[in-house]
Amino acid sequence: MIINANTLVPHLKEKVRPTQSDASRHLLCPYCRIRTRLNTLGDGRRKCTVCGKKFRINKVTAENKLQQCAEILLCFCLDFSPHRTAQITHHRYRLITSFYDHFRKLLTEKSLPQEKIQLLTLHNRDIHVMHDKSRCRWCKGKVRSGKGGPPAFGVQFRESGEVYIDPLKDDEAVLHFHSFGSREETLGRREGYTGFICCGKFHRFTKDARAKVGAEQLWTWIRERVRSHHGIWKKNTGYYLKELEWKYNNRSLDPELQARKIIALMPVDFLTSWSLRARGTTVVQMGT
Repeated sequence: MIINANTLVPHLKEKVRPTQSDASRHLLCPYCRIRTRLNTLGDGRRKCTVCGKKFRINKVTAENKLQQCAEILLCFCLDFSPHRTAQITHHRYRLITSFYDHFRKLLTEKSLPQEKIQLLTLHNRDIHVMHDKSRCRWCKGKVRSGKGGPPAFGVQFRESGEVYIDPLKDDEAVLHFHSFGSREETLGRREGYTGFICCGKFHRFTKDARAKVGAEQLWTWIRERVRSHHGIWKKNTGYYLKELEWKYNNRSLDPELQARKIIALMPVDFLTSWSLRARGTTVVQMGT
């Protein structure tokens, strides 16, 4: 399979400021950050004459980086997993996962206020509700022991037909979902939520029949995509859900048009402002 993302490169170029190349004959050492003479070793490596560090020079131009970004972005919009994207494009797996993380953060920042974004990474279960510690306080499902973890996510269907996945603080979750599954469960405290996502499962409100069909379609759509990725990283559950929310709301668009919408959200000089780092390895599977 061949990914042709050439049409996206001009749009990415608009995000990169033109820079003047340094006329100096010497290269910049990646360790001491000093522009100095580098000695060439027998194995092809260079040695800095200031700090003495040895390294290889990989000549990757801005044009190459933009082409890489365009191909990875198109694969992201095609719902390819990082592993499959690496097989198709032959780009480094860590580079792909780093770009994927940045794309998810862009979509999350577009959808959520800052205090909600902080909740995705700093959630510490700050309200203590009497419950069996081996069970989730909201859905009563079995959980591993330990503190922290992703919050509960309320699912709303708006009048426009779009879905909105809302990460909830503990006091909000207590208000809306603490009575889930009990005889005291009522509709008056849902405030538009058709269900909530917790512990990798979507819990529907059985008494809310209006959006029941839409909720079933949404969760089936989410499960199909999560299954193709072999689960999602537990640490970034909220970012994955916001990605799926955005893709679900834009599912009628061609992948290239989706990519252009994401490019419009990207910061200027993203090639230099984005860091390329790996992440943790805890995976969550989505159930029914």
